[in-house]
Amino acid sequence: MVRTCVGRLAGDGNHTIADEMDEVTVKGLHRIKVKDDKGDPDEALLEIRFRKFEFCRRSVSRRKYPALTLTVIHAQERRTPKRRKKIEWKLQGGGLEIANR
Repeated sequence: MVRTCVGRLAGDGNHTIADEMDEVTVKGLHRIKVKDDKGDPDEALLEIRFRKFEFCRRSVSRRKYPALTLTVIHAQERRTPKRRKKIEWKLQGGGLEIANR
């Protein structure tokens, strides 16, 4: 599992995981049922993106440990809803980080 609450570096270390994922095309759509802020039923249409790439460790850890190859999956709501926060889910290397924005 990789925490991504900070800008984790990818590839050659000159860009972040988020930078890389911004360039990935939508691979599919998935519709889910959710509840709005009042508890009423709602629907969300999620764009699914995924990519496998090399994750850069911090400079201290790089000397001790080899680079990791991770599969990153992002599911992000296509439109911003009116009565709840926008859904953005990130699955990276086996851990799920849910950030509702």
